[in-house]
Amino acid sequence: MTGEAQPPAAAGVTGSCRAQLPRVWSWFYQGCAVVLGGFALWSAGPGIPEEHFQLSFYTVLTWTLTLLIFPERRRAPWHSPNLLDWVTAAAAVGCGAAAILRAERVAQAGAAGADWAIWAGGILAASLVLLRPRARNLALIGLAIACFVYYESQFDELIVRPGAWTRTDFWVAVVAIVLAIEVARRGLGLWIPAVALVFLAYAHFGYLMPGELSHRGSTIEQIANYTLYSQEGIFGVMTSVMANYVLVFIFLGAFMAHSGMGRFFIELPLAIAGRTAGGPAKVAVLASALFGSISGSSLANIVSTGTFTIPLMKRVGFRPHVAGAVENTASLGGHLLPPVMGSGAFVMSEITGVPYVEIMAIAAVPALLYLLSIGIIVHMEAKRHGIRGMEPGELDRPIVVLRRGWFHLVPFAVLLGFLIAGYSPDWCAVMAIGSIVLINWARVALAALTPDKFERPDQVLGLRGIRDALIEGTENSLVVGSVAAAIGIVVGVVALTGLGLKMSYLLVSLSAGSLLLALALIAVASLVLGMALPITASYLVLVVLAGPALQEFGVALIAAHMIVFWLSQDSNITPPVCLGAYVAASIAVADPWKTGWTSFRFAKMLYVMPLLFAYTPILMTGTPGETVWTMMTATAGTIAFAGWTMGWLHRGTSWPEWLLLGMAAAMCFLPAALVLPGDLSGGQLNVLGVLALAALYAWQRTRPARAIATPAIRG
Repeated sequence: MTGEAQPPAAAGVTGSCRAQLPRVWSWFYQGCAVVLGGFALWSAGPGIPEEHFQLSFYTVLTWTLTLLIFPERRRAPWHSPNLLDWVTAAAAVGCGAAAILRAERVAQAGAAGADWAIWAGGILAASLVLLRPRARNLALIGLAIACFVYYESQFDELIVRPGAWTRTDFWVAVVAIVLAIEVARRGLGLWIPAVALVFLAYAHFGYLMPGELSHRGSTIEQIANYTLYSQEGIFGVMTSVMANYVLVFIFLGAFMAHSGMGRFFIELPLAIAGRTAGGPAKVAVLASALFGSISGSSLANIVSTGTFTIPLMKRVGFRPHVAGAVENTASLGGHLLPPVMGSGAFVMSEITGVPYVEIMAIAAVPALLYLLSIGIIVHMEAKRHGIRGMEPGELDRPIVVLRRGWFHLVPFAVLLGFLIAGYSPDWCAVMAIGSIVLINWARVALAALTPDKFERPDQVLGLRGIRDALIEGTENSLVVGSVAAAIGIVVGVVALTGLGLKMSYLLVSLSAGSLLLALALIAVASLVLGMALPITASYLVLVVLAGPALQEFGVALIAAHMIVFWLSQDSNITPPVCLGAYVAASIAVADPWKTGWTSFRFAKMLYVMPLLFAYTPILMTGTPGETVWTMMTATAGTIAFAGWTMGWLHRGTSWPEWLLLGMAAAMCFLPAALVLPGDLSGGQLNVLGVLALAALYAWQRTRPARAIATPAIRG
């Protein structure tokens, strides 16, 4: 969820050493993972934990597991600590904790002999720990546990004395910040820690910054204490959304995979579209939409559906980099499609106060239009290269697939039903997981009672199956979970320094009052941030900085958030980073660079749709009539735009046809309320665009294909 969980455990969490863990450590890892999974499901379901305990418990377990399986250096082997490692780590943690607990007393009354002894022992133990990597891991885990034990034990007192921080509070906060940065480095590399450190430096040295970026600067004590003890830092919106919503939906995706639902979501689209031109590519679009709408992770989507659809696409004639690009862009569409939308919908609801169900409703049509564009593009790609579908004898009919696996749709219906009924998203996810387990058990029981009529499921969710699903879900959550606190540091600094308002002012100034130019600047910023941050984190940081500026231009609150959310997806498709393209290319055995640029070519609607959010009522920000009209003309525009992108409609386009197709797309996308010179309105141009599209299609159908120079950019 980015956003967004990493690929399932079958593919391994990138850079982790889980597979190298010896038996005892593997048991410890699995035990912690099951505890975290069980706690997440309990707190989302029948449990009502206090929020501070839920956030701290989630964070300390996530940090512990990240420090355990992610090495200090990439691809470094994992080794079990020996007795000396345990002793030195325990001494370092013990002396460090004792020194911190006595810090306030030392500040008040001076250091006693015991304090000098603790400091000397701590320095000696820390020196030994620095020389022993295995001891460092133990010491960091011990310090993480100690920080959160202090936070929880002192929480009531911290509440009654806000701002009256002690020296002990300060040093605990410093240790927590260092750990947050190190955990983020282990989980996702150097970029996010670097961003967090830059923001921390800005908080302290802001008085040195020029112009509007300048602020009076905060002391180190203020920065550290605000980061840990306020609701805007380590335990801010990113950690809150991860612990409250995203985690349980990641477990929902894991239970789906372990119950056979993922396979059904491939078999059904295959039966529906597999026989058509380029059928496997259309299957990738449909399967990614179905699976991704619940799993909430474009990367997990690529691995889960792509391992099946990419080889099929290559088999029927798609070039490897094209097959990878189709799966990458389709999986991105699943990330945009409700109900889950990665974790962006949860963050959006948390920040804006707009009900989650309302966000689902307004996000559905844009996501479906994006997926429609991908479906049309792959159809045209298949037609251009004469790629047929699969042979009818290779596929079952849709009714056969539905009859065999209709029950896999029940959890989806349960999830949507509870969401529409007004229950909280995490509760709905737990209900969907419960339905998956009950259906699996019912299938096992029916197969045992009447084996001639019912087939036993390949994957049984007994105790072992549930355990494996919880472990896989936890592992899938670690990469994004490991950076949640570091992103919290960034957001906390923005709140502490008022940087959001300053950036808003600068953005408005740089755009010279032009909303279009402001959108272009935000798109560039999203691409830069996307090189460093996961999708959800990029969205959160960018919306805090740029969201107020969009509202100053008169963009509705929800539209501003949707603009940033969509633009934040581009790091999966746009080189040089394009992580989704790299994952898809590894499955397709293709050039990642070509896969990335082909993904960019296919997914251009990702940049068109934010313009519609800003200028039209497609997000239901106008009257019902205006909204319906915009959706209808946008659908025609999507068809024209996809054809323009590929240089193909019923057949390849000539240059004049291609230019007319582009003009038709532009006219369809214009706001209906736009008033143009000559008494022309946007609505009239919408009609003209639709008529131009229909006329061009009719023209191509009545004119035989000729050898024409096509303007299409060949992938």
